[in-house]
Amino acid sequence: MPVHYIFKFGCFSLLLLGFSQASLAACDKTLSSSTNLASAVSSAPAGSTICLKNGSYGRVNLFNIARDGLVTIKSESGKSASIAPQVGKTNYVRFESLTISGDVLQNNCSSHIQWVDNDFSGRSLTLTNSGCGNLDTLIDGNRFAGFDVGGGYEGRLSLVYGSGITITNNFFGDGGASDGVQLVGGVSNVAIGPGNTFSGILDSLCGPVHCDAIQLYGAGSGIAIKGNYFANGDTFIMAPDGSNGVTVTDNVFNGNGVSYPDKIQFGSARSAIFEHNTVLNVRVSFDSKTGKAASSNTIARNNIMISGSSFKTANGNGCSNCRFTNNLFEQPTFIGGSNPDSWQGYQLTTSSLGSDASTSGKDMGPLYSASVATPLPIPGEPWVNNQD
Repeated sequence: MPVHYIFKFGCFSLLLLGFSQASLAACDKTLSSSTNLASAVSSAPAGSTICLKNGSYGRVNLFNIARDGLVTIKSESGKSASIAPQVGKTNYVRFESLTISGDVLQNNCSSHIQWVDNDFSGRSLTLTNSGCGNLDTLIDGNRFAGFDVGGGYEGRLSLVYGSGITITNNFFGDGGASDGVQLVGGVSNVAIGPGNTFSGILDSLCGPVHCDAIQLYGAGSGIAIKGNYFANGDTFIMAPDGSNGVTVTDNVFNGNGVSYPDKIQFGSARSAIFEHNTVLNVRVSFDSKTGKAASSNTIARNNIMISGSSFKTANGNGCSNCRFTNNLFEQPTFIGGSNPDSWQGYQLTTSSLGSDASTSGKDMGPLYSASVATPLPIPGEPWVNNQD
């Protein structure tokens, strides 16, 4: 094992120790039913923790709660509290280590909300906040598995309007007829990553629903897809109907094992940046639907494009003033071997093709750092944050 990899694992272990200590924070109040939860949240001091005893709390409305400091609601142990919180016109609440028992809605300009380490298996989280501006919302370390679209939006996580949303270290996949993340309604300034894993979102499981890992439909500006791992899926990014300034950097798109080639689709995309990604068995399109405006001003560089990966610009009106430069189409050598199964494993060895060969003198493909570590949401090698 290379010395730099051992160092990364050490950073990861130290981070986990800190995370475990934080997760054992003392309970300032413990409740056994949902009857008084809203009032407890309203009156709790900033920085305090409300613990929920083992059991089912059902749908709980947290409406019109004005706070100026964060209060945490969490299970007393593990994820033993089952609850479906509905959050409206409320701020500064953290939901941690809960089993989500019903679809969840965060709306009416609720801000400074955190969803951390929760199990959304079979459930969805929808943020719909028209005219609200910066929501300052964090969605970190959750599991979104097996959700089927109902009567609402198409994502396990759906973002509608608003801005200022950070999505890190989550797992999206393991079946279900739905997108992983859907962005609609002009939602803007969204960071998808680092540290998310999208795996097992397959059209064969979706019936009439077309399932994508990430779908952009009418999303606004400031969408950044950075430092994520995509595998075992038909479509990783679906954005054929226009986008503005989307950046896609430092991701691994592993399309092996699924025959559908067009796993990344940008149509009528303006000023997109596609840089420092590793792409296997994926056709990356920057063009347009027939009769629609061309994609324009795309920059695609310093990517590793292997296992038959390619760029496509031929459909519709194509790609105007687009630059595809300094991309590697030959097989490099990864620290995780010939077939890595995690984002971390795709780091280049020091003797590999593409090592120190990007336009900035750094490696081709994702940029890795040993200084900041974040755990993957599923077992595997440590996920290490990027630094440009």
